[in-house]
Amino acid sequence: MLEILKEVNEFIDKRETEGNLDKAINKLLELKATNPDMDIICGKLSSAYFYKGLFESANSKKQELYYEHGVNYGKEAITMNPKAIYGNFWYASNVGMLGLCRGMMASLSSIDPMKRSYEVVLKENEKFFFGGPHRALGRIYHQAPGWPISVGNKTKALQHLEKAVELGPEFFNNRLYLAEIYIDIGQKNKAKEQLEWMVKRDPKPEHRVEDIGYKEKGIEILGKYF
Repeated sequence: MLEILKEVNEFIDKRETEGNLDKAINKLLELKATNPDMDIICGKLSSAYFYKGLFESANSKKQELYYEHGVNYGKEAITMNPKAIYGNFWYASNVGMLGLCRGMMASLSSIDPMKRSYEVVLKENEKFFFGGPHRALGRIYHQAPGWPISVGNKTKALQHLEKAVELGPEFFNNRLYLAEIYIDIGQKNKAKEQLEWMVKRDPKPEHRVEDIGYKEKGIEILGKYF
């Protein structure tokens, strides 16, 4: 089983190669049939479906369906193990994207379950997925409305996003989100440093689509503010 999970990890890591996510899902479903009580299998299924949704045409019914699958497998993992790192992280990530698909009110209602699951991951392994729990919580605190509507808090956002860059300095999205909060709080010079770092780096070959998207957004922000 460990060999199959290793192969699954490679498929998900090289997710931009056509067919790799479907291969990962098929292998995980085969594993799940014989190992129904392993939360890691459901957690990885949640991850694979997140990326299926991410790469699907925006606002399509198929995209929403993929995120629903990701939510359901994440829930299943958390039911088996409330401290499941993969289950909690990818459950929350799918919940967030599904909320965006369904509109503002759904997005607002998704904030509390997302926050709870990301906090579990933060407690269990703050380094997971290039500082992922810090990146996700920082983004929530930055994007959500403030009290009394929701949990928005720029001070907390800054703390988490600076930590995300510290833990995952090569991850483009960490730099982009940190630059955005710096601009929002008036620290433009610090934002420029993060954006210029992104512009000077080449995307990772296996993650070109994702990294180019972040890089183009960074170039757009540089052009707008500097």
